[in-house]
Amino acid sequence: MERTRSGEMASVQIGRMGILDVSTGDFGLSDGQVFNVKNEDSDAVWLEVNLAGMAAGEFVETRFDVGWNPEIVRVVRQNGGVYGLKYGY
Repeated sequence: MERTRSGEMASVQIGRMGILDVSTGDFGLSDGQVFNVKNEDSDAVWLEVNLAGMAAGEFVETRFDVGWNPEIVRVVRQNGGVYGLKYGY
């Protein structure tokens, strides 16, 4: 494992993946682990996210292109219209 400039743990490889469902509520891993987002749709999407190193409850709107994205995310805010997302860490 490597550390980001802000001291967060990060891996250049994805060892675990799952479906990132934000249709009914905010998404975050139960243990607070940070993760990357994979957009498996055919178009970029905009998501409100709490990034590693941000204060809890603080969100920023960010564009997520098709494929794996470099942002290290802690929480994705609910968005009923976005599908085709996976998380990985």
